[in-house]
Formats: sequence, C-alpha cells, structure tokens
Amino acid sequence: VLDQLALPHETKYCEVKNVEDAWDAIRSMRIRGAPLIAIVAVLGLAVDLTSNDKTISELNAAPDAKQFIYGKMEYLKTSRPTAVNLFNAIQELMDIVDK
Repeated sequence: VLDQLALPHETKYCEVKNVEDAWDAIRSMRIRGAPLIAIVAVLGLAVDLTSNDKTISELNAAPDAKQFIYGKMEYLKTSRPTAVNLFNAIQELMDIVDK
C-alpha cells in the first residue's frame, strides 16, 4: 500500500503480508482515510489467512477456527480504536464468518 507519510516528496510502498503489517500501517498512520483503513485491515486479514504459512499452520491447529479468526479481527480493531469504518468492516466479516 502507498505510504502516505512519504508523500509528496517520495512515492513509497509498504508491504502488507499479515495482520501485524496491516495493524502497523494503520497505527503509524502510513495509511489514512476511513475507507482505506478498513480496506487495509481486511486486506491484511485476507493475505494473512491465505498466504502466511505460520498463520495457516496455526489456523489448522486451532481448536476453534472461528475464534482464531475473531482474535485476529479484534487485534486489527486495536490499531485505530475510533475508526468507524474499520469497526463496520470487521463486523461485516464477523457476520460472514458466523454464517
């Protein structure tokens, strides 16, 4: 994702490989704007759950996969506790996981 702290002097991108990267990008304000915060959080979760070997291994070993995923979502919410769009996006994902 585009590192907004580097603008306008530099075009720099930061990788989002997992929820920790997403959390850090949001918390450090390298990405800004309500919709983008939600998108980066969801992107981080999706990439983490599908591409991160450590997370996939932990998920497969977890006694309750839903709670494991919820834990990652709750962690992402702590990156910007006042971000309404972030909370709404996480709630939408929780509703999908519940189905």
